[in-house]
Amino acid sequence: MLSACGGGNDSAAPAAQNVLLASTASGAAPAPSTSTSTSTSTSTSTSSAAAVEIVRVSSARQLQAAIDGAAPGRQIVLADGSYAGPFSIVDKNGRADAPITIRAEHRGRAGIVGSGGLALSRSSYLNIEGLSFTNAAGAVSLSASHHVRITRNRFALAASATPNKWIVLTGAGSDYNQIDHNEFGPRHDLGQMISIDGAKDKVAQHTTVEDNYFHDADAQTENGGETVRVGLSQMSLSDGHTIVQRNLFVNCDSDAEVVSVKSKSNTVRYNTFVNNVGQVSARHGHGNQFYGNFFRGDGSKAKVGGLRIYGNDQQIFNNYMEGLTDEAIYLDGGDYDGGPNQTDPPSDKLASHWRVYRAQVMFNTIVNSSAGIVIGGREFQPRDSRIANNIVLNRRGTLYDEKTQTNTVFEGNIGFGSTISRVPRNAAAIAVVDPKLVAVGGLQKLSAASPARNAAVGSYAIVGDDMDGQPRSARDVGADEYVDGPVLRRPLTPADVGPDAP
Repeated sequence: MLSACGGGNDSAAPAAQNVLLASTASGAAPAPSTSTSTSTSTSTSTSSAAAVEIVRVSSARQLQAAIDGAAPGRQIVLADGSYAGPFSIVDKNGRADAPITIRAEHRGRAGIVGSGGLALSRSSYLNIEGLSFTNAAGAVSLSASHHVRITRNRFALAASATPNKWIVLTGAGSDYNQIDHNEFGPRHDLGQMISIDGAKDKVAQHTTVEDNYFHDADAQTENGGETVRVGLSQMSLSDGHTIVQRNLFVNCDSDAEVVSVKSKSNTVRYNTFVNNVGQVSARHGHGNQFYGNFFRGDGSKAKVGGLRIYGNDQQIFNNYMEGLTDEAIYLDGGDYDGGPNQTDPPSDKLASHWRVYRAQVMFNTIVNSSAGIVIGGREFQPRDSRIANNIVLNRRGTLYDEKTQTNTVFEGNIGFGSTISRVPRNAAAIAVVDPKLVAVGGLQKLSAASPARNAAVGSYAIVGDDMDGQPRSARDVGADEYVDGPVLRRPLTPADVGPDAP
């Protein structure tokens, strides 16, 4: 699948304004490139498309020269081999109908090595496709660059003694970029695999991170090893409109925050998280959505968690969680009360853990885990939040664990198998009943006899389908709706994502 820059069919962000050329890189050619030591150029055009100039290169010098001379429509095709960086891409601007493309002739067989990768500055409508990055320092940096697509590459950079970001977006106007169908890992040092930064107090906007495979990031002794980070503390009150969707994260153990959201108005959906030491965190910022994700652990690896939430108006729904050994969903207490609508806090409070206001946790299923939905901690307890229509079926721990009394509204939940709650709740808030789940396709789903069927309460109109992508008609409790019909979404495997996925 090669979507236009700015998101796939499920994207809720504004669509980007370009249509990229279809990829022409092959997955595995039977013979190596026959490029000579001199770069060659050919041009083709049709009556319905902009001219395409193909420039073939086989050395680092030729690659930089081809970049320096690039104009809209140029495709720079790298022969099999190694290309020692860094490479500079400055003021290179394609067009929506004629992007500049840098691609491997044979996917994965042209490698960026040496002391640096590709550094883009003030560039746009540019594709980077099919390369292998094993160089030192960062792989791809975007500064004040927009409508750049990074697709079907492999990133496994050399370990560094100092933290580095494999892909980083910085500078004003680094918007509408897309990172898709790549493989990231293994990683042995400190730093982010993808860091969506920006400029001053504004985060880069409308980034799409989709269909990637992140795996095997070693545990670190310091903070700063998030697999994906969306924003920074000083940018946390700006809108990102970033979408992180349909990615697979496996054994990403390098930070307590596997995905760290530090800005507003972002979406994390339809991802699969497997045995990662850490959680997805709404660390700073407001109005983010986390839905339709699968979190799975083996039940023995320590500190494998789900979601940790701070800030205002966060929505968490349709998530499936199984075999976790840390909190599945945690509305944490804050060490700073930013108020229900504050927009101009003291600058020294931007890095604080902000009190939760108006979180909605609804239609999630948690099974066979060490903890369920946890509320409270630190000084300032969550306020004005709702816990509705969830299923927690664990054999240990507290299922709905309020650490202290809050004004959180509970309704339509089911809990079974262990201690229900520290704070007494009536049956309308938490029904103590076996939800009668059955194994279907490796997941615990509703059976025909489940008391969760047709039992959801409240409107919650934002939840229109279930974790499978099936429509909610009768409105069942939990992430699964008991309906006939095709399953449109399921836990992802390595075959579904990365450079060689469909």
